[in-house]
Formats: sequence, C-alpha cells, structure tokens
Amino acid sequence: MNDEAGSALGGGEWTIHPYSHINRDQLKAKLVTEGADSLRKLPELCGEIREMLQRSYPLHLLAVLAGYGLQSTVTAEGVSSGRIMSGIEQHHVELLQALTLTVSREQWGQLPAKADEIQQMIDKLGELADAFYRSRFLALAKEADAQQRAVLLLQERLRGHTQFVRNWGYHGSVVQISRELYGALDSELNAAYGFGATEVIDLAQAILVCTEQLASERFTMLGRVTRCQTRTEMVHTYFRECASVQGDPEEFLRRLPEGVGREQLACMLMAHADLQLPALATVDPDRMAHAVSLDRDVVIRVLERLSLTPGGLSSDDIHKFFMGNPVWGAPCVKDGSAYFFPMPQLVFSHVHSVMRSLLSDLKPSALEKLARIRAAYLEGKVSSLLRKAFPMARLNEGIMWSVGEDRYETDLLLIIDRTVLIVEAKSASLTAQGLRGAPDRVKRHVQELLVDPAVQSDRLAQFIREAGSGDVASQQILDQLGIDGKAIDRVIRLSVTLDDFSILASCEAELKGAGWVPTDLELAPTLNLADLGCVVDILEEPAFILHYLSNRGHVQRSTGLLGDELDYLGFYLQTAFGMPEVERSDAIFAIAGKSAPIDHYYNSHDAGVSVPKPPLQLPETLRRMILEVQRRAGRGWTTVSLALLDIAYNAADGLDEDLMTLKLGVSANPNDLLQPRGLAILPPSYSDTLVAFYVFPKVLSASRGEAAGQFANDLMEATGKTRCIVVGRMIEEWHRPYQFTAMVCRA
Repeated sequence: MNDEAGSALGGGEWTIHPYSHINRDQLKAKLVTEGADSLRKLPELCGEIREMLQRSYPLHLLAVLAGYGLQSTVTAEGVSSGRIMSGIEQHHVELLQALTLTVSREQWGQLPAKADEIQQMIDKLGELADAFYRSRFLALAKEADAQQRAVLLLQERLRGHTQFVRNWGYHGSVVQISRELYGALDSELNAAYGFGATEVIDLAQAILVCTEQLASERFTMLGRVTRCQTRTEMVHTYFRECASVQGDPEEFLRRLPEGVGREQLACMLMAHADLQLPALATVDPDRMAHAVSLDRDVVIRVLERLSLTPGGLSSDDIHKFFMGNPVWGAPCVKDGSAYFFPMPQLVFSHVHSVMRSLLSDLKPSALEKLARIRAAYLEGKVSSLLRKAFPMARLNEGIMWSVGEDRYETDLLLIIDRTVLIVEAKSASLTAQGLRGAPDRVKRHVQELLVDPAVQSDRLAQFIREAGSGDVASQQILDQLGIDGKAIDRVIRLSVTLDDFSILASCEAELKGAGWVPTDLELAPTLNLADLGCVVDILEEPAFILHYLSNRGHVQRSTGLLGDELDYLGFYLQTAFGMPEVERSDAIFAIAGKSAPIDHYYNSHDAGVSVPKPPLQLPETLRRMILEVQRRAGRGWTTVSLALLDIAYNAADGLDEDLMTLKLGVSANPNDLLQPRGLAILPPSYSDTLVAFYVFPKVLSASRGEAAGQFANDLMEATGKTRCIVVGRMIEEWHRPYQFTAMVCRA
C-alpha cells in the first residue's frame, strides 16, 4: 500500500506562516509593541503625505501611480502577472485619492512630481497601509477571555481582507452580474437621477476601455521611441508620434547636452510623456456620450454623482478611510469642470457600494425591492449554473418539506447518481458597519449568511445519513423529496452568496471560539456567485466539481490555510486536496497566490487573449479512468470517481509504473496464486473508502469478481476502512482505462 505524498501534484509548494510556531505570549507581546509603534506613526505619515500633495500636483501623482502601478502588459501569451511599477496596489491608490480630497484645491501642489518624489510617495503609502493594519494589534492588549480573543481575531481578519482585497470576481463576470442584478432597478434610479444603473455600468465600462486603449497606444508609442538606435531618431520619432508635443525636434537636439546617452534620453522622454497622464485619465463627456449612445447631459449627471471635489473630505476622518473609503462610492475627482477618473475599475470593485449609495437616498421601498431582486437573482443564477454543470442531475428548486408540524425549505437540491448536493442561496449584503468589523453587525452577518444556511443544509443531510443507516422515521421524511437514503453514498452541502464572505467562511475555528457558531455544527463551504462560476468553469467535469465541493468543507475545518476561494481552487488544481503534510500539522499555511494560473487565464480572456485553461493535475491513467467512469455513468459512478480523486495525491508518484509491474508479473505467471495481482492506495484520513487496482488475464475473467471481492475484503479488514472501490484491468486490453469497477462494503 502506498501512502506517500506525490510531488507530481505540487507537493510541498505551500508556505508556512512565520508566526505559526511562536509562543503565544511572546507573539502577543511582539504584536502589541508593533501596534503601539504603528499607532504613533499614523498621524505623522498622513501629515507627510498631505504635505507631499501640497508640493506636487496630486492628479499627476495619482495618474502615474494608477497608470504604472495598476497596469500589466499584454502579449500573445496573455496578461503578465507582474505590474509595470512595483510596490503599489489598488488600495494604496484609493487611499491616496481620498487623502488628495482632504486638501483644498488652493493648497494643491502645481508642479509634476519628480521620479524621486513618486518613489517617496509609493514608500509612504506602503508604510501608511502597513501602519494602520499593525495598529490594530493594540487591541490584543485588551483581550479578557477566550471568546473575546476569538472575536478580536475574527474582526482583524475581516479588516485585513477588506483593506487589501479588491476583486469579488473577474472583470467579465463582475460586469455581467452587475448589469443583470442592478439593471432591474433602472426605473427607480431614472426617476430620481435621470439615469439608471445600466447607464452607470455602461459608462464605467466605456471609460475603462478608453483608459486601457489610451494606455496601450501610449506604451506602444513609447516602445517605438525607445527602440530607436540613435538619439536623433529617438527625438524625431517622439515629436512625430506624440500628439501633445509641439516644437522643433532639431532645436531640442541642439539644446541636448552631449553627455546624454540613449538610456538617459529615453528616461527624459518618458518622464515628459508622463506629464500627459492626467489628461489621459480625464473623461471627455462628448466622447463617452458617443461611446455609450447617451445624451451628454446623462453622462454629466452620472459623473457628478460619482464625483467628490477637492477639500470635500475631512482630514479628521482619515482613520475611517482604511475600512470605508469614500472613493469606493464616488471614484471620480471633479476638478473645476473636469472629471478625473484615474481608476474606473473602482466602479466594479465596489459596485455594491456605488449602487447602495444611489439607492440609500431613495424611498425605503427601493432597498426592499433590491433585497427581493437579489434573492430571486441569486437563486436563479445558481440554479442555471448547476444545471449546466450537472446536466444529468435531478434538480429541484425551493423544496418545502416537513418534520411533524415544522416546515422547512431547501433552496436547491440536486441528486446526481448516489450523491446529493444541498444548496442554500443567501443574498444578504455586507453593510458598511460590517465591513469595518463592528462586532454586532459581523455577528449578524455570520448568523444570516453562514450559520442559518448551514443549519438548514445540515438538518437535511442528517436525515439522509440516518435513513441510509436504516432509520425508518428519517426515510419517511425523505419520501417527501423522492430520496432513498440507502441509495445515497455522499451528501455535499454548499452555501452561495452574492457578496464576498470568503474570509468569514474560512474562519470556522475562530467563529466557534467566539461562540457565534455552535461547536457541533459543521459550516458548509460558502462561495460567492462569481467564484462558484469559476469553480464550475475551471474544473469543467462533473466529477471534478463534485470532488472540490465535497472536500472543500473538510479542508476549511481541518487545515490552517490562509487564502481566498480562488487560492483554494488553485491549491486544489495542484493537490486535489490530498495534502497530508498540511493535515498532519497545526501550522498556518499561506496559500495566497495559488490563484495565479487562474488569474492569468481570466485576465487574459478579459484582455482578448486566448490562453489554455489551468488543468487539474492528475496522473494520466487516473484521469482516463475517472472520465471513462463518468462517461459510462453506471450506477454508483459518482462514488467511484470521487474515490479515485480522493487517492489522486497519494497515487501521483509511480501509479503507472506500479500497475505496469503488476501487469508484467501476472503475464509471466497467470496461474500462480502467490503472484500479486492487486495494488491498494490509501485515501486521505477523512475518507472511509479504499481504492484497489486488480489486474487479471483474460483466461481468469470468469473468476475476476470473486477474486477482486476477496482482495477488497482483505484490504478492509487490514485497514479498518468500510468500503473499497475495485478497478479491474485486463492484461490483453490494457489500452482500455479499465475493464470493470466494483464497490465492496464491509458486512
């Protein structure tokens, strides 16, 4: 039997968090000290940045940081993972934009920032964001008991996630969901503002496309300039290609010092070209009106609503910007009659904030209608997504069932062969107080979006398991749903939301420590709609999707993995969640960044470049077996395919070689009863199902079932497992993925 980890599935590529094994008291003292130091630095850093904004033209700084720091290059191989400028992220530029708006227009600096000033701003923004995050460590000094400590840790993880994470889905998916969801409120918004949600989204998309197009043209032009071989050619090309440059290139060359070489000249010309970045980030209402086929007045009304003016934010509120930045709801800067939009993607990153801001000024009935629309939309989209993912399933929506006089509802129920998928769709949204981590609001979100749906799905799952064990009363309840408990091998629970609750859902231990989740309740995996769409799209095969959803909850509970949902998906692509090193350790493992291949795929697709979809890494023999089991779709195919996927990690090294060794041995000694004919692979600790491969010659086909069954029983007796999936392969037809499969259970 083989229980070794397989490097072919990416083993050992995770990082242990540096604080995992530090003594708790030492760690607390270290963090409290860091928090006190950071809290003292915050006002000083904010003051320094505001002073810099009074020396250098703020819109130039914003345009440079957004234009270089948030842009990636696109080639035939797709969107690069790196940025043109390092050390700057979207949340840094958001913070700079808010700080800019705390300075009155009269106090703004008028000169473009120099290269060293730009780097200084990057450094200061990084220090400021880090100082705020670390200042929260001071709260550790006030902890009183285990429950308060758990609440504190939960709040800090939520704050950290809110501060740094900006995307609740990939751009194409976000735009589609936003249009479909908020477009239903166009009539209410039109009556109040003279524009609807559709106009806001269409305009933001047009501004984003225009910004990216101008940036691409600009980089292409600069590329032609910097590739020139001589100074003369470089200058003439720049004057010819850059529409904003006027004057005589020969006069420029005459005034150029002799000691300036090509590289220095290229830097000079690029710095000069950067002076135009604020103009490129300024919206032309006429151009946008033409792009989205709207009246100019409508475009202006949208821009006005999305704008804040210099001095419009108070410096007294700077501490609030980290968790509730005003630019999230108003990402445009109105400077006189000009509309400066350095990051049009903010509309989509924070579309829920933008729309809630618009709706909050309307009658309460508008928000009530939004709540109804969100609920209906989410259930409809989840149903459509799962129908497409599992075309062979029996899918029922909004099922009502009862236990005595108690009535219950299950949002979605899928029966796929011997597997049941119970889905709860919850559409409530995060409030501003919840985003900031106000304990009562976070607790309410946990109850509504994690605990309540988990209790609902767990209740039905328990009845299915009990009916499968022969409980008559439970089976009578299942009769209402057309489910035979004895015909079900696996129950999978799932919760789906519209907003991103991934950080809360992955904090099961902290939630139980806080007393917010019953200790005997296993939370269902909670994915937002966009992430569920990615899981279905990336994994594609029903067997792979079921396996991911089936084991996602176990991974959430039994391992210390830090990452968002798509990091979990990226980790699954490498390991199929069969990671014994992680399971056997109490360390915290950082998997942030595991989504990189998925990011590359979707970002490239959004940029119009087709790249291969990242695959689930499996031994090829195992992949062929699973897909063949799925294709044949015999009774129990889900049980067989999920068992094969359970052993994928342990089988990664040497499965083909081991099977070939068996084949050669049986071929040489077909009648030798002592000749080994089988190979067993242990599953992860959470699975009770062994997988055994049985090799036989054609002449022994008649007795293969009895022999394989005895092999399976011997294995279960030796390991204590309750079920064994046997995969039989005939020597004479080795080209086939398998000859037969059988499921053997202990008596």
